[in-house]
Amino acid sequence: MLTIFAKLLKLLNSDQNPSHLALAVCFGLAVGLMPSFSLFLLILFILVCLIKANLTLFFLVWGLFEGIAYVFDPALHQLGYGLLTNVSFNELWGGMIQSSFWKLTAFNNSLVMGASAVILALWVPVYVLTIYLVKSYRGSMQAMVEKFKIVQMLKGSKFYKLYEELGA
Repeated sequence: MLTIFAKLLKLLNSDQNPSHLALAVCFGLAVGLMPSFSLFLLILFILVCLIKANLTLFFLVWGLFEGIAYVFDPALHQLGYGLLTNVSFNELWGGMIQSSFWKLTAFNNSLVMGASAVILALWVPVYVLTIYLVKSYRGSMQAMVEKFKIVQMLKGSKFYKLYEELGA
């Protein structure tokens, strides 16, 4: 647990571009919410490798959203089922199911559809919010956090030595 916390602090204190960190959070959210292996999930993994997203943060957020997705699976199922059974979309779904590509994405699974809708709805707000939080932490909170007595005590502990070993 201390290792994960130390890596997170290292990321926040690093000079890495906040947009790269935000991309890692967004991709971690997307992969964590996606319920089963599909072509869509494979495409997300390929994009994470191609784009300069931070892999440490990606894996951390992925694990976090796996747990969140488990709790919200019933709601995701209801949302996906509602979208798939909506009469307005019958022609769209009918046309998509005729294509091999769309079959491989498993879009007709209610959990995949619900998760995809939530991912699309949250992507931009999470991206913008992550950039804002990283910049505000680095701008004002980082110096303030350094002044806390607990942080000063931690600097003399095993945690701080671990933090320093990670190259912070």
